[in-house]
Amino acid sequence: MNSSPKSLQKNHPMPSREEFERRADESSAKCLEYVREHAERGSPASVLSCIDEFASTNHMMNIGQVKGAVVDEEIRKKKPATMAELGAYTGYSAVRFASLQCKVNADSHYYSFEYSPVFAERVREVVEIAGLSNQVTVYVGPFSEQYEVLRGKTVDMYFIDHEKTVYLSDLKLILASGTLVPGSVIAADNVVRPGAPDYLEFIENSPQFSAVRRVVECGHDHKLLPDLSIATFRG
Repeated sequence: MNSSPKSLQKNHPMPSREEFERRADESSAKCLEYVREHAERGSPASVLSCIDEFASTNHMMNIGQVKGAVVDEEIRKKKPATMAELGAYTGYSAVRFASLQCKVNADSHYYSFEYSPVFAERVREVVEIAGLSNQVTVYVGPFSEQYEVLRGKTVDMYFIDHEKTVYLSDLKLILASGTLVPGSVIAADNVVRPGAPDYLEFIENSPQFSAVRRVVECGHDHKLLPDLSIATFRG
């Protein structure tokens, strides 16, 4: 996601977690209204364009166009039959990646895990407006309580972009679930800002993974940071 609880301007104090969550909820609700009013139903491209337009002048926790293009590259290479995301917010990543997934692999499905019931309902509506309800299944609640729905499946690609403090614990659940096979890809956003240092320490030093960090523009200040981790499971 492009935005973070850290202020993007040095002279502004960092908001409290409560204030950050309030702003995130307010922006999400307004973004959904914007999509309802302006998006062409059944068009993922139109939905994404509307969210990008809204995010250009509002605080939004989306991966955005620049980082999104990096993950798009991985989807085109991998052609995942099964893809799962941890963290959905208002549905930008679900629409972006699921719409591309079904283009490169007609026999595919996208699983979206969102902690917040409020955000999950908004994701479902945004996905429906985009015409992707048959492609995307949204699960509500902590991934730690929902991941068993993937057991028995091979997940070709994961996208992680939720609470940074649980990146590592959820990665370990992914490993324990048996859903990875050699070649499975895990993309994780915001590993530097706001950061998931324990996740990076683990995945970059584990013999089970080959991991690289992609340098990308981050946030409204467009700072270049190695903020997107792409890891391939070795087995």
